[in-house]
Amino acid sequence: MTDWVQQAQHLTDEVLRPASTEVDGSGMIPQSHFETLRDQGFYGLAFASKDPVTTLADVGEILVSGCLATAFVWAQHHGTLLRLMMSRNDALKAQFLADLRSGAITAGVSGSGYANPDNPLVVATETDDGYTITGRAPFVTGWGYVDVIGVTAYDTRADKTVTFLIDATDGPNIYSKRIPLSAADASNTVQLTFSEFEVPHTSVIRAGKPSRGGLGVADRAVLRINGSLALGVARACLTEAARIGHPSSQLWETHTTIREALSNPASGDGDIYDARARASQFAVTAANYVATAAGSPSVQRGEPTERMVREAAFSMVCTTTPEIKSRILTTCHPH
Repeated sequence: MTDWVQQAQHLTDEVLRPASTEVDGSGMIPQSHFETLRDQGFYGLAFASKDPVTTLADVGEILVSGCLATAFVWAQHHGTLLRLMMSRNDALKAQFLADLRSGAITAGVSGSGYANPDNPLVVATETDDGYTITGRAPFVTGWGYVDVIGVTAYDTRADKTVTFLIDATDGPNIYSKRIPLSAADASNTVQLTFSEFEVPHTSVIRAGKPSRGGLGVADRAVLRINGSLALGVARACLTEAARIGHPSSQLWETHTTIREALSNPASGDGDIYDARARASQFAVTAANYVATAAGSPSVQRGEPTERMVREAAFSMVCTTTPEIKSRILTTCHPH
């Protein structure tokens, strides 16, 4: 049986971390990074473990610690893959599922947050042949790297969400505009605009009533897996601190405690939003520590610790929900 965590650590040490400064500076991820992830089976990771949530979370954390941009693109793939796996569209599954599992086809995702019924940014209008899509997804990662993208839109007339699969390419009714990011800029994150974009019924992964109310098991799983971004940034900081002669066993113990605190609510026991807030705050603490330890290089563009400070700030915002943000702000400014 493959030890995915050990394999991810080897990939991080041998491939991702050595190239991370070049990736950050050039704004480009080598295609070889994705080929290596594919060849080693990381695109089908969710199907290769008895505990896919824990495995995805642990592996994601390690890959983020090696190269945030690469891991950020890789992570999006699983959102679309898992949605398609649960789809009732057997023809679409037959066409794409095996290749998505192997990594022969890679995917991105435009999250369901952009189809929030209270403020839908991407809207679907049903037609005889499928749906017409209008609106704008503010952040879509991996454009130009991935082959397909799973998009969720909101049908205002039928009060349902519609998730569909499309080619990740610009066209007459779909336009991308690259967004420069302070960290993980090489991830090719774009603003994606749909202008009466036609989607046939055959491309629909799922259509159904939007979830309202409390968090379900799947929601908690996503929140836990996304927490690996902050934990991975913190891991990178503590690894670098040790490399430059300033190891901190106390911060490593805190890292372990926070990971455990984040994993427990994923199963329904505890406040997952609070755990996520703590993880993001700890990434900043770890970045401040290694920046201080490194000294003047930390304010020189292109130095590893300078990048880590930007990545820690990135982790405070990226994949953060309003609930997580509220807890972070409350902790920073208690009443």
